[in-house]
Amino acid sequence: MFGHEAYGIGGDSPRHVAVGENVPMSRSFGRLTLLSLAAVWVIWGSTYLAIKIGLETLPPFFMQGCRFVVAAVVMAAFLRARGHVWPTPRQMRNASMIGVMLLIGGLGMVTLAEDRGVDSGLVATIIAIQPMMMAMWGGLWKAWPNRMQWVGMFIGMGGVAILVADDGLSGSWSGVSLVFVACVSWSFGSALSRRIDMPDGPMTTTFEMAAAAVAFMILSLVTGEGVEAPSLRSGLAVAYLVVFGSIVAFSAFTYLISNVSGPLAMSYAYVNPAIAVLLGVVFSDETVSVNMAMALPVILIGVAIVTNASRPSAETEREEASTLSS
Repeated sequence: MFGHEAYGIGGDSPRHVAVGENVPMSRSFGRLTLLSLAAVWVIWGSTYLAIKIGLETLPPFFMQGCRFVVAAVVMAAFLRARGHVWPTPRQMRNASMIGVMLLIGGLGMVTLAEDRGVDSGLVATIIAIQPMMMAMWGGLWKAWPNRMQWVGMFIGMGGVAILVADDGLSGSWSGVSLVFVACVSWSFGSALSRRIDMPDGPMTTTFEMAAAAVAFMILSLVTGEGVEAPSLRSGLAVAYLVVFGSIVAFSAFTYLISNVSGPLAMSYAYVNPAIAVLLGVVFSDETVSVNMAMALPVILIGVAIVTNASRPSAETEREEASTLSS
């Protein structure tokens, strides 16, 4: 996600908030938040196609392992050079655990699903159920979205349902089941990360990616993946995943999950399907069906409602201002 120097602005570190919690306007809708939202909405929508291209000449676990080895090393070197404080052993352990949930249980299963032939657009549409799942997990800590956030999520799911009903999206049942497993793992990991002791800001992303890199490489060895020299096309796709999908977009998500409400942080799941489908049209000669044309505005309406419902009320802002001035 973003260059992690952004987290150090003003010496602040992300705080962990409950799923339905609103945060002050200055933090929830500042420039960094808007850029982070743009990153996870657009970049992650494009990574489904990038993964598919990378898999053309690279095995799934090895491809993702290389991606995160490079990303984690670059991030760690950059942060140490900037003087960032190294996390405590407990924070390292927690970040590694969350990294395995998000990137092995989540992204790893998505990669396997695409390797088994599941359409990238279908993968993205299924991923859209994650905000609902995260809201359910939040209930374990008695933190639920507010009424309008629920409305926005259900509208977004309606748009996804329109996309899923499209005959042009297809995939094997075994592959599709892996995507649902990915949703469970990613959403629970996201909910849990808000409630445990994690490293400050960009260090969270670094250790999550490092743990995933090790796990992916172990899985590649255990499963006996055969590795050959990748094509230029696959190599460029992996480079895109390293820079944008990992460092830029994953960092942005780490920031959002710690600084804005859960539904807003997970709103990318409603936008990604539309982005994935549109990119498929542009780069894979697919056509825009009636379902796709209908789904896009519905999904965006749902995101708009979730976003607006995540803003603090005027009364909340006054209370925050009073607290800060006291």
